Amino acid sequence: MNTFEEKAKRYGGGWRSFITDWMILFLFVALVAIFSLTLSTFRTTDNIMNILRQAAFTAIIAMGEFFVILIGQMDMSISSIIGMVSIFFAGFVVKMGMPIWMAIVLVLAMAALIGMINGILVVYGKMPSFIATLVTMNIIKGLNYLYSRGLPISGLPDGFNFLGSGYVGIVPFPVILMFVVAAILFVITAHTSVGRSFYAVGGNLEASKLSGINVVFISILAFVFSGVLTAIGALGLTAKTLAGNVSLGENLLFDVMTIVVLGGTSLTGGRGRVFGVVIGALFLQVISNAMVLMGINTYWQWVVKGIILIIVVLIDSNTKRDIVTTSRKTKLASAEEK
Repeated sequence: MNTFEEKAKRYGGGWRSFITDWMILFLFVALVAIFSLTLSTFRTTDNIMNILRQAAFTAIIAMGEFFVILIGQMDMSISSIIGMVSIFFAGFVVKMGMPIWMAIVLVLAMAALIGMINGILVVYGKMPSFIATLVTMNIIKGLNYLYSRGLPISGLPDGFNFLGSGYVGIVPFPVILMFVVAAILFVITAHTSVGRSFYAVGGNLEASKLSGINVVFISILAFVFSGVLTAIGALGLTAKTLAGNVSLGENLLFDVMTIVVLGGTSLTGGRGRVFGVVIGALFLQVISNAMVLMGINTYWQWVVKGIILIIVVLIDSNTKRDIVTTSRKTKLASAEEK
């Protein structure tokens, strides 16, 4: 059996499920080819690097959301966490004179704590993750505005701009960071017992408990990952403007959700790939970039993204149903043989 067949076999739905999960890669390559042939301004090196840079931090934030959706939950608080990290980081550095490294550690710890609280509310409080994180989203948003009074905090050191806009050779530093984060998370999900536990919990919670997986720890850890990765993305976005802003992440939640699902992650949990999320982010950014180059009204981007999400969710729902049907038929056939 070749490698492709082995991978296909590991999917409950066989070939169809495997191809569906990676369909975004084929569509991405096709999309890039079409725009490269039809738009001369699209295929320039500067524009390609701009697409990669614009997608980088959104992709990192989406990788955090990926872990929560992978266990069959949802984190709605990421937009407020982005604002929190941005405004408090700027406040720590500009107003309090704190060293940048110390401010980074502190806001990462704050984001991890918010993630832990979200996980505790879901696991121990038995709250639906949508409601729990919606509540924390509003609480954090209120605290952000109380701290900043709704005003941006500017004056961050010029050197900090490298995180958001720096280059290593011709490659933007945010792009390097995106792929480094993706590679680390790939190793965790594909080659560690903890990583495989995320899939197990999302695929079958009760079976995971019976097999000895610490479901409570894994569930809370998923929300912590979401908080920390959101904080990393927020720091990068803040570095671009050298100013903290409470409204920095207000329009990102929809894009992040779209990217995760677009990348092949099932909304019901148990299925998805880290690099699928990266491809999903690039796919969405390519569409936005091409529409700008074609002079299409920005508001149409919202329409197109909404349509894309509807299509992807419908495909995910149908794929999940087909997998369940196939699994049942296989079990019945096995029972009849016995």
